[in-house]
Amino acid sequence: TEVGGVEVDRRTLTKDQIRRHGSFGFGGATSATVRSVTVTGTGAPDFSADLTTGANPFESGIGTLDGLTFPPKNPYIPAKNAMLPIANPAPVLRRAFTLPRGRRIATARLHLSAAGNVTFTVNGDPITVDGKQAAGDRTNVPRLLTDQSTYDRTVLYDTFDVTALLRAGRDNVLAAELGRGWYGVTTPQEWYWQLAPYAGPPRLRAKLVVSYTDGSATTLVTDRDWLTADGPTTFDSVYSGEKYDARRADQLGDWRTLGYRPGGQWRPATALIPPGSCSGPAPKHHGALPATTVPEGFKPAVLRAHEAEPVLVNQTLRPVSLTETAPGSGVWVLDYGQILTGFVRLSLTDVRPDKEGITLRIRGGNRISGGDGSAGSPLSVEEENFQHDANLQTHYYTVGKRPAQTWEQRFSHFGFRYLEVRNLETVLGRTPDLKRDADVLTVDVARSGFARTGTFTTDNALLNRLQRNLEWAEQNNLVQKPTDTPSREKNGWTGDAMASSESQSLTWDVNAVLTSYLRHFPDTQISTGQLPMFVPVAKGGYGYDHTPGWSAAWKAVPAWDSAYFVIPRELYAYYGNSSLFAELYDHQDTLLKYYETLFTAENHYIFEASLGAYSGAEPPGSNAVISLAFYIHFCDYMDEVGTRLGRTERAAHYARLARTLRRAFVANYWDASSGHFTEGSISSENALAIAFDLVPGSDLDPDDPRYLAGTKTLAENKKALAKLLADRIVAADHHIQNDMYGSRYEFNILSEYGYTDIALGAVTQTGTPGYVHQIAKGATSLWEQWTDRLSVNHHYRSNVATWFYQSLAGIKPIATAYASLRIRPYIPSVEVNSRVPKDTQDTDLAPATLDHVGASIDTVRGTVSSRWRRLPDGRIDLAVTIPYNTDAEIWVPTQNKPVTAPRGVAFVRDDTSGGAPYKVYRARAGSFRFNAG
Repeated sequence: TEVGGVEVDRRTLTKDQIRRHGSFGFGGATSATVRSVTVTGTGAPDFSADLTTGANPFESGIGTLDGLTFPPKNPYIPAKNAMLPIANPAPVLRRAFTLPRGRRIATARLHLSAAGNVTFTVNGDPITVDGKQAAGDRTNVPRLLTDQSTYDRTVLYDTFDVTALLRAGRDNVLAAELGRGWYGVTTPQEWYWQLAPYAGPPRLRAKLVVSYTDGSATTLVTDRDWLTADGPTTFDSVYSGEKYDARRADQLGDWRTLGYRPGGQWRPATALIPPGSCSGPAPKHHGALPATTVPEGFKPAVLRAHEAEPVLVNQTLRPVSLTETAPGSGVWVLDYGQILTGFVRLSLTDVRPDKEGITLRIRGGNRISGGDGSAGSPLSVEEENFQHDANLQTHYYTVGKRPAQTWEQRFSHFGFRYLEVRNLETVLGRTPDLKRDADVLTVDVARSGFARTGTFTTDNALLNRLQRNLEWAEQNNLVQKPTDTPSREKNGWTGDAMASSESQSLTWDVNAVLTSYLRHFPDTQISTGQLPMFVPVAKGGYGYDHTPGWSAAWKAVPAWDSAYFVIPRELYAYYGNSSLFAELYDHQDTLLKYYETLFTAENHYIFEASLGAYSGAEPPGSNAVISLAFYIHFCDYMDEVGTRLGRTERAAHYARLARTLRRAFVANYWDASSGHFTEGSISSENALAIAFDLVPGSDLDPDDPRYLAGTKTLAENKKALAKLLADRIVAADHHIQNDMYGSRYEFNILSEYGYTDIALGAVTQTGTPGYVHQIAKGATSLWEQWTDRLSVNHHYRSNVATWFYQSLAGIKPIATAYASLRIRPYIPSVEVNSRVPKDTQDTDLAPATLDHVGASIDTVRGTVSSRWRRLPDGRIDLAVTIPYNTDAEIWVPTQNKPVTAPRGVAFVRDDTSGGAPYKVYRARAGSFRFNAG
């Protein structure tokens, strides 16, 4: 590298050193503006770029009309580091063919798989999930095909009905564009996806089967009869975004359509080896296999049908405000009013010829920093870029020559609320105006295409706002898998998935997406049995013992491994899905054999995992406590499921092991003087002890591992632990104390033991830690921490919704898939603490009591609903709906008043729960209304 004719940096590569990136250095400079770059290999320029158009071929720096700028003291852009990806334009492919005349098409099925991402059209029309033409809002067009997998082990495929898109007896054309997706990540980041053992250029596998009414069929596959060319997407990254050159698009023309004639830039497609793994000699550079030659020891990945719904758009948003960052800056911020996950769509009209070649820079972010955009008070969109050696969530669109130009994000998804746009004013030729330019940059909101199944409403604005925020948090983080922020990470952290999986199962039909997610777990396990902390993962790059990256991910982390055991049981409980029990059992067994080397009699079954209670308000204490609690829970699962599967030997082994571990848990952590478990996070470990049946009692059979002489009875100890949870909240000025795991169970426990008022007060308490603090700060999703220090688009705290549905509304399955259910609402008796701080950005959150709660869930058997209202005289009106093929127990809160019951129900008994009186009725299908008083 030369600066002003002076060499400041030199790199030499031998012929077998293949690099996907190049870099240049600035010497001692702390900032720089680069106006042009030329890279010379063997004497002739291999790369040349004029950087004064606003374009940015690099993965860092800021593209401006002055050049590529590296500002000083920017914590988000590493000093002296400009990564230049070696040209990897997204390939486009097409296959023209003619269907035989005189045959009527009965059905046409397209089986489609990609290592990376693919957009696919038939005769210029995008494929759809319903087999119809693309809707005007394109909500039936699948995005980000095909879902991520552990590509060296498994590749997924989807099947689409394309009958309506083909022309019988006439010419047709199939067309595709390929992005790198998770298969070929080049952006350097903490999780080492760029070093995945399978990493490489994207590849496509497709099969079209056209069946005719006479019983014959035509089959086309991906082969060398397809043509390919370099497409207009010059760069794409799941993290960094996309670079699109509309001038290339102009040169290519309408290549997806029938009348197109391929020119000299088109060539026969190359038949690449499929994704897979190689047990032979390691390649000379990490993550690369030969492109076309099958190496020794190569094992192709399994091609598996994808059971989950593809990613779909569900609504389109326009900006609600448009602000210049400072007068005359030429940088504009668009606010969409909601943190979301989705795709950017650009629509330009009346583009003048002199605008060709100008590049728009479009960057997404979740927060605004700085001032209000007035003179002396500039603002900017924050970038959560502390885990990447690259730009984050940034698109570059280079303007073409056509008067009307459209572009949409294809090969990445962003999590954001704001877009920061450079050169918009230059391209428009005038000052942008919100009303006039509302359609220039719109946003397609997306998630995996599962349906909504649950609704929860109240007469309290705070709870309704919290429910709305947590629903956004959940769907924002359900794109192909449960993620832990769609902005900077996009990884499928297992502990996060478990923390909110139950609440997700109440609001959404997540059966398929969570099933698909869990089927990736065995692919990520290594020979020791260890499971990484997020799935899928780049094997060898992150998440295993002594791999690079976060050392907290080394060895076993039971709190995170819990997803492997808790979620399959929930899918069975809520959907009747037992498919994973047999499929995962041996792999789970391998993991727990690994556990047996860590939790031993010699160490008294004390294993200090690197992580335990997480994101709680109180000190986490020893991670060994929560780790052993989860280990026991896993053994109970293996006993229960092994018995169901007829795996009697392994089931008996885990039954014995669970007894041993329970005895150790009580011996190690029960403090007789205080009457509760200690040494870990007090709230978390005691909530889990109740949920996982770890509480001791003097009235138990002496053979029971929980038997403890000289203590209270089991019921008394459970009641005392529930009171402990409530007392710790009260002592903390009614603030939530539990971590993301304990709180998953704590709120229901509080209601069951008579502390609904305290639970409600904690959920609606102002200040931090608490949900209302987030709302008062303008949150439209949920935060990773109780402060906004990290991600502000996280889902694991959405588990409070389980309490909304199961305790406030009272809907809970008792038998598998709601074959039997219970309606038992807990009615709060005090005003909701919903006083919002003065700095709140919302005006609709006035103080109010909670006098009405309603919830409904579309179960596999039909809709179940529960709605109660407190009447002015204090009586409770309860209306319930029970679906067919279901037996229900309805607990009517009496408030110590007589109950008027409808026909069709049978009185069973008087009972109490949480210290409140109920009359219990039995009912089958129907709608029923009760009145107490």
